[in-house]
Amino acid sequence: MLLRSYIDPAENREASRKLPRLMVEGLLLGGSGLGVLALIFEIAADAFSVAAYQTLLAIHGAGGHHDIAILAFILLSAMLFLGIVPAYKAGAYIRPTAGGSGPLVEAIGPPRLRWLSWVGTSLFFLDAVLTIIISSISAADVMMLLFPEFAPYRILIAECFAFFIMAVLVALGPRRAVPLFLLGGGAFTIFTLLALSLVGYSAVANPEWGFLTSGIVHRLEEVQVVEHVVRAASNAPAIGSVLFFQFFFRSMSSAMLGFSGYEVIPASGKHAARPKWKVVNTALTLAAVFLIGTGVLQLAAAKLWNIPSTEGYSTLLIEYEIVAAQTFGRGVDPAAITVAEQDAAEAQRIYDARQSARASTGASSVGHSSETEVGAVAMDIAIARAIEAALRGTSGQGILSIAALLLAIILLLAQGGGYIGGAAVAANAAKLGRLPGFFNNDRIGIAVIWGFSAAFIPLIREVVVVEAYYAFGFVSAFAITSTAVFCARDDVLRDRGIPPGSPEARSLRFAGFRGMVASYAMGIILITQKTDALGAIVALAALITLFQLYYAFGGARRDPAKLSAFTPEPDGKPDYDSGIQRAHDKARARGIIDRVNRLLDEGALVKFNVDSTRIRRLVTYVYSLDKDAFELQRMEAEYDDDIAHEPSKELEDTYNKYFNARAEILAEIERYSHYGIFTFIDKYYANWVNEEHGRYAADVQRSMISLLFPLTDDDLIFEQFQKYRWEQQPEEIWQFCRERYSWAKDQWPNLSGRLTTVWTLQELGLIPDEVDIKTIISVNARNDLREVKIHTHGPFESAAAQKSAPVNDDDG
Repeated sequence: MLLRSYIDPAENREASRKLPRLMVEGLLLGGSGLGVLALIFEIAADAFSVAAYQTLLAIHGAGGHHDIAILAFILLSAMLFLGIVPAYKAGAYIRPTAGGSGPLVEAIGPPRLRWLSWVGTSLFFLDAVLTIIISSISAADVMMLLFPEFAPYRILIAECFAFFIMAVLVALGPRRAVPLFLLGGGAFTIFTLLALSLVGYSAVANPEWGFLTSGIVHRLEEVQVVEHVVRAASNAPAIGSVLFFQFFFRSMSSAMLGFSGYEVIPASGKHAARPKWKVVNTALTLAAVFLIGTGVLQLAAAKLWNIPSTEGYSTLLIEYEIVAAQTFGRGVDPAAITVAEQDAAEAQRIYDARQSARASTGASSVGHSSETEVGAVAMDIAIARAIEAALRGTSGQGILSIAALLLAIILLLAQGGGYIGGAAVAANAAKLGRLPGFFNNDRIGIAVIWGFSAAFIPLIREVVVVEAYYAFGFVSAFAITSTAVFCARDDVLRDRGIPPGSPEARSLRFAGFRGMVASYAMGIILITQKTDALGAIVALAALITLFQLYYAFGGARRDPAKLSAFTPEPDGKPDYDSGIQRAHDKARARGIIDRVNRLLDEGALVKFNVDSTRIRRLVTYVYSLDKDAFELQRMEAEYDDDIAHEPSKELEDTYNKYFNARAEILAEIERYSHYGIFTFIDKYYANWVNEEHGRYAADVQRSMISLLFPLTDDDLIFEQFQKYRWEQQPEEIWQFCRERYSWAKDQWPNLSGRLTTVWTLQELGLIPDEVDIKTIISVNARNDLREVKIHTHGPFESAAAQKSAPVNDDDG
């Protein structure tokens, strides 16, 4: 029962029917949103790009032991596929547009877990910054394959890469920059699938090609692309159980970096085609399969070809170079490799330099004789020279260049996941009132993330340094998301059609529980193996969380007065005392806007005969909304799911309060509609006042009201008219009232013909005053009729009626 599907069967069948189209939708920027592949290419480039480095990091953590790295990666893959994937899919089904871990807790979690949303936002923001750092440094490292002479400028190139993607996203906006990610992500993914399949086959079929590895690594060291090489000093069975488990858990903690970017996929839900949950869930599954599959193939080839951990250079590219030389180049025969005199001389020079470096640092010798070490270096030089000759002028050289270029591009584009995902989470925090309102603009969020990244790139410099910090960010996202799913509120489940306590609900919670087991285990491994990085992560996350608390509560202490409801004056500039106060005011605005749009769609405002633009402008002014609030909400609605939600229960309550205020909003619009018509009556009634015939001001006004408000009780409207006073209205209000004024002025000649004819005949003495005259008018398109009394002497004549007539000396 715990593995029972919690998805509504009819909904699942319909979504599965649409899946073929959803797979490719958006690839050509058509359709209503991004499909599965487009979503992966756009957002998950982060995960795919780091897949090129997970082998390097797994071997690095395992101390160079390939067997240990493979076992660690197998366990990690099981934890991802059987734990994290189900939890994320369940979260995406419940709330596909929630985004990162912090927003998801706020949207579906119980009150006791709300503190996790603050922490989750902080850690996700750090994760975004670290994504930019590791992606830009990695892209610069790969560029060294094509341009090794630029190695001294590696950090400057990384800074330029980070700035370039930020500038593109800010200039075009995340949505319009999609083609950049689709082209790069698609090309890299397709190439990687084909190339890695060939690498895996070649490694199994030709394990003897491993003799090329030492020559490639030597060349990379000499051009300073690779700074450190981690080779296994012995095989795994010989190292002892204690050291084995130490390397095993260390390898797991390092190889986790290969799953980075996975946590960003749900954050892209607002861009997905509908049904969004199906697109996100399919993308989650395919991304996991890709990450696991590429890791298995890379590690298998690395073991067969004895590729060490080469810090600063991808294991994947070493594998590509071996295949390029042997399959697409002229090939290298180990028997044909000869050590030339210049190779021996160069080897002696390198040996002497290494001895000098060891002496200056006090390091011990490697334990080999000088002849043995010089000979080994000379052979490496000869192999490197043979590989270069085998590749020169062949298709292998071109393929290797394409591989390096695509990897550099995808690593460059991988920053998009950090920029877009981080900006989305920052925007959500701003919506909750925890960050300044300008973070609602994704462009500003992107620029802020770049600023932090640019400051830290020169300090971090190396991938193996940042990976220790980076893993805490997305593993904490795994843990928070899984916990939120396991503890999802009952009302959230009901909204999604899942009865609390049902087998479906238990199945969904079990998916969260599996994610908790996997993510908590990952977290424990990180804390024990990456302890040095934990302090910095905790300190930075605490600072960001404290800033959120300070901004949200309007100061260091929680003052209830600063959190009370805020009601701005019409067209007044809001002066909020706290971020939470601002968040509730914006939720109020969203509720009003959605209600007005619903009234327009229902046709409830047709009776005013005023265009929708004027109505929206009136509402914007009267309710003190932002000038462009209606337009911004329309643009955001393009990415909303069928089930629209506020980011928290409290904000949803505020939204519903104003969205459900249908009668009040309609009455407010009607009040200004009446004001415009009352203005016409006030300016024109005096033309028909004739006290000699008993036609006083109140009598004329009531008669005009009877004709201009045929569907409403005369006494009610006349009571409102008695309170009318002309005053100069702001243009935002008067542009609406003027339309009603003009309508009344245009309609009066058509409606008043019989009335004014009788009055004119009375004044000419052709009709006695005491004659009781009535007329019948049609009040709507269905030709419903109403009897209207035309005033003569008697029925309306009274002192009270005369005194009640408003007098306005203002000529308007």
